Order: sequence, then structure tokens, then C-alpha cells
Amino acid sequence: MMEEAALFQEIYPVFIEEVDRIEAARGKLSEFQLMRAAARGKDIMGHLSWERRQTVNAIFETYIDIYRNYGREDADEWVVLTLGSSRKAIIERGYKHNWEYPGNSEPNVGSRIEELSRLLLEKEAELLWIHRELSLLQGMITPVKKTDEDT
Repeated sequence: MMEEAALFQEIYPVFIEEVDRIEAARGKLSEFQLMRAAARGKDIMGHLSWERRQTVNAIFETYIDIYRNYGREDADEWVVLTLGSSRKAIIERGYKHNWEYPGNSEPNVGSRIEELSRLLLEKEAELLWIHRELSLLQGMITPVKKTDEDT
């Protein structure tokens, strides 16, 4: 369990950065958004044995359950008390995982490219939906022009 706790402390900054980003845009995260943030964090884990991966998954599931039932503060406090990782430690690390590019961590670049591609597709879909709604609303307030045949 100590190895998994240490591993979680390495991926926790990535997870929290994603949680911060989504909360800033949309408020409290849904379970799906929390699972996506956890998946982003787990992307940097690399290859682990099944048992170690299950332990890390259980840690994330516990965090998500606490977040959903009691809120972000309690979930973050649980991490500090249980695993010894804190928000201050994350800030001190400076989110350096985002700057590990070729030469340092080749697989990290691939996962970051995948993540950005997914994000672009999501944003494009969201913008398309907004555009459709805007067009519909504009059509509702714009008077229909009469043609010569109607007069």
C-alpha cells in the first residue's frame, strides 16, 4: 500500500489540476467529470501490475465518493490525512508534469496529445450546440419577411 500511496502522490497533482480546471468552468463536478479527471491522472502511471492498479483505482473511488457526498474540502482533507499529500505540496511541485516533453517522458507527450485532441472535439461539439441554440433563438425573434406573393 505504501508504494501505491507514493504513486498516488505523483499523480494527484495531475488529477487536482484537472478538477480545478473543470470546477473553474462549471462548478462542482459530476461523477463522470471526476472519473475523467481521475483517468487523466492515471494516464501518467505507466504500466502497473493488476493489484497496484486496483489499489490506485480504489483510492480514486474513495476520493470521488467523499467529494460527491461531502464536498471537495473533505475529499482533499482525506487525501492529506490518509496519504500525506497536500495542496501545498502540489503547488510547490509546480505542476511540472505538463512540461515533461520529448527526451524526458515520450509516453507523456502522446497522452497529452490524446487529451488535447479529445478536449478539442468536446469544445467543437459544445460550440456547435451553442450555435444551433443561438440560431434557433434568433429565428424566434427575427420577424419573417413577407414576399411579394404574400401582399
